[in-house]
Amino acid sequence: MRIKEFEELCGFRPKFSYFEFEDLFNRTHTPSVRFKNTKLLKLIKRLAGLAYPDKKYTHVRDRRWYNFYLPLRRGEAIVVPLTIVNYRNMFALIPNNFTSIEVYPGNSKIEKYYYEVVKEALRFSKVLKKHPAMVKKCLPLDIRTGKVLGKYVLAEVLSKKEKARILNRYKAHLKRMKFLHAISLEDYLNTAAICYKAAFGKEAETLAPIEMYKRWADGRDCGMLKIKNKTSERAFTYWLKHKSHCGGHPFEIVFSWFEHGIRLYPPSKEQPWFLLCVTNYAYAKKYIKMAEALIKNSIPFKALGIEDVLNYLAGETYFRVNEYAKHFIFYTPELKSIRKYIKWDPIKTPKWK
Repeated sequence: MRIKEFEELCGFRPKFSYFEFEDLFNRTHTPSVRFKNTKLLKLIKRLAGLAYPDKKYTHVRDRRWYNFYLPLRRGEAIVVPLTIVNYRNMFALIPNNFTSIEVYPGNSKIEKYYYEVVKEALRFSKVLKKHPAMVKKCLPLDIRTGKVLGKYVLAEVLSKKEKARILNRYKAHLKRMKFLHAISLEDYLNTAAICYKAAFGKEAETLAPIEMYKRWADGRDCGMLKIKNKTSERAFTYWLKHKSHCGGHPFEIVFSWFEHGIRLYPPSKEQPWFLLCVTNYAYAKKYIKMAEALIKNSIPFKALGIEDVLNYLAGETYFRVNEYAKHFIFYTPELKSIRKYIKWDPIKTPKWK
């Protein structure tokens, strides 16, 4: 919405520029900051008091209000969604995708801009109550949330035929799979080596199994590689039972800085097969290559979440737009080509009192 049009409708111009707000609520690059300031707490509480809390959160000690908005200037007049959370004596103000502020009773000094931001939201709420349709004109596409299928986001997608082939092959493997019992460290590393060769190809060809593990695994192995008798099932079973739970990641055979990478759990008495799983889907293709190699080598294993991974690779999984999630993207002008495929969330306003 043009600023002049906004001013004519509301009777005022947005007080803050988008970049001032971004500096104030994103300067720490942390999910939240805490203040002890009763004055600010009362202002947030006053804003929340304009509307009814969400029906899912009406308990006196845990309440939430969605769909408040803060007007800003960014060449034109835009709005940023705000959420308010009240838990016991704390009130939190949460701008969408910005650092939230948690406020408790107290007398700590804070920048005056925090007061002014809440006052601006209060001022705008009075106008929004009368003119709810203006949100649609003011909510830009790089802030509005929605979802889009992965096939419109990913550079390459797995064909339906290939997805079905892999899944059918895996299901056939489960039917004929035999159970394993105790294995040795050598057995574990040799099985991991099958995975490494499938995922990393020539990079792994000249390496011994233990060298592959040292190169790609997490490294915090809880002393696994120090097992003296590497061919002893008894020694590995003892380590597995008594020393493997040290707080490390001995079975994360492919390390990831974000979440877990790829993990290969050894068989045990309770679970007589290997367990292959992936958390960071940046490694989804490598995970599938590993699963296929284990099937080819008749290794008893289960691939946790393989259908979810295949759905992702086939582009059948939804990505959230402008909202952090398991899979997400942020809309930019460069993504204009996928705009028509985005299913935008309905634009809502608070249930006013």
